[in-house]
Amino acid sequence: MNQDTAIKVDHISKSFRIPQEKRNTIREHVIGFRKKMVFENFHALENVSFEIKRGEFFSIIGRNGSGKSTLLKMLAGIYTPDRGSIIVNDEISPFLELGVGFNPELSGRDNIYLNGTILGLTKFDIDRNYHKIVNFSELSRFMHLKVKNYSSGMQVRLAFSVAIHADKEILLMDEVLAVGDANFQVKCFNVFEDFIKEGKTIVFVSHDPGSIQKYSTRVLYLESGRVSFIGPANEALSKYMYTDVIKPALDHPKSDHKAEGITEQGGEGKSDSTTGQSHGIDQVDADQEMEKIVEIVSVQVLDAEGNIAGEIIHGQVFQICVQYRLLQDLNNLIFGIIIYDQKKRALFTTNTFSEKVKTGKVEKGTITMNYRITNYLAAGKYVISATVSDKTQKVFYDWKDGVQSFRVTNIQRLMTYGGVDLPHEIVLTRE
Repeated sequence: MNQDTAIKVDHISKSFRIPQEKRNTIREHVIGFRKKMVFENFHALENVSFEIKRGEFFSIIGRNGSGKSTLLKMLAGIYTPDRGSIIVNDEISPFLELGVGFNPELSGRDNIYLNGTILGLTKFDIDRNYHKIVNFSELSRFMHLKVKNYSSGMQVRLAFSVAIHADKEILLMDEVLAVGDANFQVKCFNVFEDFIKEGKTIVFVSHDPGSIQKYSTRVLYLESGRVSFIGPANEALSKYMYTDVIKPALDHPKSDHKAEGITEQGGEGKSDSTTGQSHGIDQVDADQEMEKIVEIVSVQVLDAEGNIAGEIIHGQVFQICVQYRLLQDLNNLIFGIIIYDQKKRALFTTNTFSEKVKTGKVEKGTITMNYRITNYLAAGKYVISATVSDKTQKVFYDWKDGVQSFRVTNIQRLMTYGGVDLPHEIVLTRE
């Protein structure tokens, strides 16, 4: 295996035997002892293969039950595959579901030592890092309490603090971060950024498209236990949102579970020859158009008069013109852009929601959004990302990252330090 590879997963499969009836009490076992238990085989993962490079931020997405948590537990060594192999080159620090590695009858302090020992730390290592762990978790007042008396958020704080101070090269993160409060999530993502700078490998399971898009090097999309896609975050999220959120609503337009913003069509619709159901949209077209019901077609940088411009002068007005294609009438879409500098720092973000621009009903076809901006960016090169989401900003129909670039010049500056360049003056006063 290549030495640059942190984890190699080779054609693994995992199944579980699920009983068809519950026997929890002694009475149920006595009554049913002559009756043979019937089990169903549930295939959690089937023929899954991928490699994770050292230093990657590798995310895993998919709907509930797609096998994400099972895969993470297999990477952590909690489960073993029925078939295939997993090779891990570096030591792993797992942060999985609530309760894993904790004894609810022990105090917070004792659980730090228990969980740290499970992660391979010596007593000396835990002693040395104990106060750092407690301070990060902000639970010093509760270390004497049994963990069973902790809230779910407190358990997350403690488990995450132990995991990050284990100082392993690979960090496995399940979606339990969603349990933590906003302040703690900010602390967690600051840790992510530090780990990325240190070249550590992070495997991250989440339903949050914003975090996936911001941090991921690559994304694995699992669908019913199989690999559906591995690649850039924007493509993975588009496929995920279409397959698991949008397409079910298109298949069942009158269902109570249809996706936010999708309108029902009048008329007879189109009949499905297989199921006999009548659909209000042209399903074949929706499946063929890159599996996107809304697609960002192009992004152009224009000057104030509307001419294409690759170079913008500081202080002048310019435009970012984004063209979208819709395969279906939608309501209350949110269109937005982000401008990044060369170090991938977001310097400017705007969208129709923040600017209180009501989009209302957007009909099927091609539309264009123009963003007119007064240029206060410092001299340098910049890239643009474009997004389109539903009104909750949870379902991203499309997200094109770094799709266009432009350069800013400023003849009044001898040199620039990047970022924004606000109009200003410097006055020297002598006493």
